Amino acid sequence: MLKYARRASFASRLEKADAQTKEYFEELNQEFLSYASVKARTSLRCVTYRHGSEIIGKIALGGKSLKLYLAIDPKAKMLEEGKYHPRNMSRTLAYKDVPTMLPIKSELAVRKAKVAIQYAAIRIIYKFDT
Repeated sequence: MLKYARRASFASRLEKADAQTKEYFEELNQEFLSYASVKARTSLRCVTYRHGSEIIGKIALGGKSLKLYLAIDPKAKMLEEGKYHPRNMSRTLAYKDVPTMLPIKSELAVRKAKVAIQYAAIRIIYKFDT
C-alpha cells in the first residue's frame, strides 16, 4: 500500500505544460546547449547542465512557471544592477551548487535569463570571473 502519490517526472510535467512554457524551456535549453562542452541530464525533478563535473545550471518546473537555477553568487555585481530579481537558494541543500534562482514567467525574463546563462557559462567553462 502506497502512502504517498508518486511525483510526476519533469518530462511528463513539461509535456502537460502550456505552449508558452514549453517555448521558454526550449529557448533556455538551446542557450545552454549552444556551448559545445555542455551536456544535459534530465532527472525526476529538473534538467541539469554540466561542463565536465561542474554544474552550470538547472531548469525546473514550479507550478506554471519555469525556475532557472544558476551557479552564480546571488550577490554578484551583475545581478545587483536591478534588472534581475534573483532569489537566494543557498540555504537549501539541493541548490548549494546553484544558489541563484530566476523565475521565468515572460519573454522578458527569458531574454534576461539568456544573458545570465552566458555569464554563468563564461565563469565555469572559461574560468573567467568578473
